[in-house]
Amino acid sequence: MRAIVQHKYGPPEQLSLREIDTPSPKAGEVLVKIHAAGVNDWDLGLLYGKPIFMRFFIGLFRPKIAIIGCEIAGVVEQIGSEVTRFKPGDKVYGDLSDSRFGGYAEFVSVRHDALAHMPSNLSFAQAVAIPHAGLLALQGLRDIAELSQGQSVLINGAGGGVGTLGLQYAKLFKARVAGVDSERKQEYMHLLSFDKVIDYEQEDYTESGIQYDIILDNKSTHSPLKVIKALKPGGIYLSIGGDSWRVTQYVLLKKWIFKRYNKRVAVLGLKPNKGLGELTGLVESGKLIPAVDKRYSLEEVPQAIRRFEEAKHCGKIVVLVAPNRRRDDE
Repeated sequence: MRAIVQHKYGPPEQLSLREIDTPSPKAGEVLVKIHAAGVNDWDLGLLYGKPIFMRFFIGLFRPKIAIIGCEIAGVVEQIGSEVTRFKPGDKVYGDLSDSRFGGYAEFVSVRHDALAHMPSNLSFAQAVAIPHAGLLALQGLRDIAELSQGQSVLINGAGGGVGTLGLQYAKLFKARVAGVDSERKQEYMHLLSFDKVIDYEQEDYTESGIQYDIILDNKSTHSPLKVIKALKPGGIYLSIGGDSWRVTQYVLLKKWIFKRYNKRVAVLGLKPNKGLGELTGLVESGKLIPAVDKRYSLEEVPQAIRRFEEAKHCGKIVVLVAPNRRRDDE
């Protein structure tokens, strides 16, 4: 099979397309023919080996994970002897970040519990926008922030995959949602119907005097004492990614902030695929619609990751794995 392979830490341009053996599923695994893969923060962390403490788990000097990519949609090719949930031909999708990754390849063999049946009304390119980004939004807003009717929400880094799905989920609760991102994404965010759109290059949301019930932050660039200025009493600031030093500060100071200001600061540790069935139902009922940015071929994975790194995307960046296919229905 063809796969994008990593041999050292470094920029996406060092990735190479190789022919390697197709894996065989073990007893509790499923072999999936991948049709689409999603680009995520995980790719940058595994590529560069950063933050540095990650290297104790992914390889100190050389990466242990040869094929990155954590979000896939595809078709079951073969099942292991203990698998009963799926059969060959089933359309599936899932987040492989607690498995062995391997999304940038034509096939991957993964544990059956890393997969769910794909929404029946989506193409592969649309479906792959759901498992990782959608669950960051769902677990953040529902499980940790406990979003309720009519609350006010701010999403920082709102123009990507998490922001676009987080907006739609919050709107199911009739929330008022503000979005923060770069100037190039402002028009796109207006089209998505954010109630307020903020260009971070022109305005610092922590200094505006406006306070929110929930802040969902993809970037984590502000200090803890700055972000709580934008929270209402009893509100919650939730970091779901971004600057590792800032995230460390949130963890160290969250108890003190709660006692001193009656405001919560939390960091989401994603539980891969927990709640994916609920997301599937919301998508099939038309309540959530994934937003897809540019589509790339497997050979173009370095360019896809570079686009993500430069934060140029509106919605989800998708890699279509089948050779010479760039159509939406893939």
